[in-house]
Amino acid sequence: MPSITLCLPIYNAERFLSEAIRSIRAQTFEDFEVIAVLDGCTDRSEEILIAEKDERFRVVKKERNEGVVAASNLVIGMAVTPFCGRMDADDVMHPRRLERQVTFLADHPDVDVVGTWFDYIDEQGHSVGGAFEFPATHEDIKNGFRVRNSMGGSSVLFRSERMRAIGGYTDQDPYAEDLNLWLKCLANDFRLANIPEVLMHYRVHENQLSKRNQAETWAMTNLAYKRYGRQIWGDDAPVFELGAPIHRRIMKKVKRIVTGKG
Repeated sequence: MPSITLCLPIYNAERFLSEAIRSIRAQTFEDFEVIAVLDGCTDRSEEILIAEKDERFRVVKKERNEGVVAASNLVIGMAVTPFCGRMDADDVMHPRRLERQVTFLADHPDVDVVGTWFDYIDEQGHSVGGAFEFPATHEDIKNGFRVRNSMGGSSVLFRSERMRAIGGYTDQDPYAEDLNLWLKCLANDFRLANIPEVLMHYRVHENQLSKRNQAETWAMTNLAYKRYGRQIWGDDAPVFELGAPIHRRIMKKVKRIVTGKG
């Protein structure tokens, strides 16, 4: 049995899928399997996957698109390995990503989820920005979430049993699934960490879901903090009103400062 199961959700990813798969196959840590979920694809993704994969890849084909949350939870449920992680079909992994992460989790048995820093690449794979430097320690990550997402969704490796115990990703907020999961983890006393190295290259392109659904992402972010904030921070939980009129956000902030909860 391998040590890692890597979830690879694929939906009409023909432009970047070959590069993503090749970066997986190039890992210095080779004791892994990939469960690739063809999520109702209507392009050449299946053809490319079959041509590029090796014997470590298992393929699940869905007839209709159900989204990254359903695909990820399917893989979490199927995984029999100690560790499970995710890889997006348009991103690129550094060759030592899995090696560094599995070593970290072995050396830190108290940590449940470990992510990494990432940088940005364009549609041609060229670097278009420096490192996105997430906080490294659990306490700094927890504090960081008071302001913004402090874990990179496609960079993480986590303990499979722990993630199954809380039900994995939630399908309630499809445009903020990563943020939702990390807040859910914090609410369930998971310990989080980030390796302060660029071990993922995050692709920036026009068809990204986050760009197409900004208003929905804002709304789902607000709901995620409303759902889990008090469980994590108690009465001092931050209040997010992304997308709200500026005067309403200002008045909300003033109220929290006056009441001592800002």
